[in-house]
Amino acid sequence: MRRHLIDVGVLLVAGTAALALVVGTEPGVRSVALHVYVFAVGGLVLGVLVAGAREALPRRRSLFEQALARLSDPPAARPAQLERVEREVTLGVATAYDLHLKLLPQLREIARSRLERSGREPGPETLGRWWELLRPDRLEPEDRFGPGIPPGELRALVADLERL
Repeated sequence: MRRHLIDVGVLLVAGTAALALVVGTEPGVRSVALHVYVFAVGGLVLGVLVAGAREALPRRRSLFEQALARLSDPPAARPAQLERVEREVTLGVATAYDLHLKLLPQLREIARSRLERSGREPGPETLGRWWELLRPDRLEPEDRFGPGIPPGELRALVADLERL
């Protein structure tokens, strides 16, 4: 509120100086200048009253403002391990070397863990069509920049691993 009063005081002094200048140099427009001055002072007084009333009222946030505030809240931080796995999946789909180096070790570990729970070992009879892809002695791809695993095939592999 105090800042508003200082601003209004500066504007009143500037407006009064402008009125005095106009009345002194242009006597024919004295009544128009006076009307404009009174109108401007009335506007400033109303502005001060409205600002004072606004500050005096308790500040309640509307439901709309509350909803907007919830939208602007930063999302919860994602776990670092989830982001790492997402990167490995993206890279494994993109290139054969990243599939071999980053994603397949993860998938092998998942398959081994799930099979161990039921007392089985990873092998052609337990992993079926995925054995060639998940076998531990699989050779590095000759074309490192070749395509990785297609997303549909990866989904099928993950679904089969979930069923183990």
